[in-house]
Amino acid sequence: MQSRIKIIKRGEGAITKSLPAIQSGNTDRERERATVNTVKNWIAEWDARNRLVKAAALELVRSLENNGESSTRRFAVVKG
Repeated sequence: MQSRIKIIKRGEGAITKSLPAIQSGNTDRERERATVNTVKNWIAEWDARNRLVKAAALELVRSLENNGESSTRRFAVVKG
């Protein structure tokens, strides 16, 4: 049997893929601003998704109350 684990001793063939400390000329404030914008976009997308799911659920409940099958078919799968 051949082992699938390869043992590498310290210093032998150790290739690190670490990024340099300064990746670009961005200041701390610019990086923080980019992070904040990313998080805000995530929250906005999450809110939009929740509104879509709530609307689909309400439409499904209404259609079930009215015993209508035609509108339930389009809400059978909610993409996420």
